[in-house]
Amino acid sequence: MNELDFDSIRPFRDDEIVPAIEKVVADPKFNYVLDFLFPGEQDKYREIYINAKSIKELQTKFMYAAMETIAKRTSGGLSWSGFEKYPDTGHIIISNHRDILLDPGLLCYILMSEGYETVGITFGNNLILSSFFENVAKLNKMITVIRDGSPRELLTNSFRLSNYISKEVIEKRNSIWVAQRPGRTKDGNDKTEISILKMLSYYNKDDFYVALKQLDIYPVSITYEWEPCDIMKTREVYLSRKSKYVKGKTEDLESTIGGITNYKGRIHYSLGEPLNNFIDEIEDKRNSNNFLKSAAKELDKQIFKNYKLWPTNFMAYDILENSSKYQGVYDNELREKFDLRFEKVKQLLPDANHAELRDIFLKIYANPVYNQLSVAEQK
Repeated sequence: MNELDFDSIRPFRDDEIVPAIEKVVADPKFNYVLDFLFPGEQDKYREIYINAKSIKELQTKFMYAAMETIAKRTSGGLSWSGFEKYPDTGHIIISNHRDILLDPGLLCYILMSEGYETVGITFGNNLILSSFFENVAKLNKMITVIRDGSPRELLTNSFRLSNYISKEVIEKRNSIWVAQRPGRTKDGNDKTEISILKMLSYYNKDDFYVALKQLDIYPVSITYEWEPCDIMKTREVYLSRKSKYVKGKTEDLESTIGGITNYKGRIHYSLGEPLNNFIDEIEDKRNSNNFLKSAAKELDKQIFKNYKLWPTNFMAYDILENSSKYQGVYDNELREKFDLRFEKVKQLLPDANHAELRDIFLKIYANPVYNQLSVAEQK
């Protein structure tokens, strides 16, 4: 594959940004973005956007301020740990995936805060909701993951994506964020899908062990005190149990907007140990499926271990277990907030089995506790 094979999936280069910026600024939606993010300073940030000469300038001067505003306005504070050991030398970051835009957006904010380069961001083409959104995303290092087509086309696209990512990481020493699974975790049970590791390894399909080792994978754990789209996720999980779930035309847009604007409480990002610290210990390196299962299991272990869990997580666990194990970390006021939030779920699905709904809703918050406990039990 030559460089032209990647034109359909790669982000914009610096020499391509001027016409893309012009299209973004000319779209009426850009004014809504400015009004939401920078009330009273719209003209200042419009000028910053228009006059950017590189993607790096656009990110450090505009997107950094945008992410900071979102964190300050819609969260109880953003914190991070482990990034003192972050190697700014080209690697893959694999994280659990809770929110469409915030997961990679806040990661880039953290990296900029620490003086590092931002990462490329893999993003499903099913989430490219308009030409405006596509231009904004490609101006922020979006790498398109094509998720439709025949089985043969999907395989070809996976090979192309793997080759592109490997060239960026290994040859150009750029880093890329990849979610641990296609689509957000709906039930709080974060598990790395083997298909993701397989796709990453396709560039060297004869030796998946060498392929993953060269990509130098780092896990990141993301926790939100309040899941910004928990109500919509509960609805989707419930309805999916009853029949094949078909998303409405506006659901992805609603989830994207909800993730940005809804209150999230406290947010924490934790960088774990590199997969290369453990990959040599995997015994079955020649059987690709067994090897990838073991690698995925190690990533999950790192993500579970490094969760920063919140009172909402512990309270949901206690409710489900009918226990008082963690009662010292939450109070009745939090329980009341929790109950009010669940009332909104019931209002959305008034004819549903409310006991089942409650179980789904609670597990969004409790599953991280169960997973972290499972890691502790393995010691």
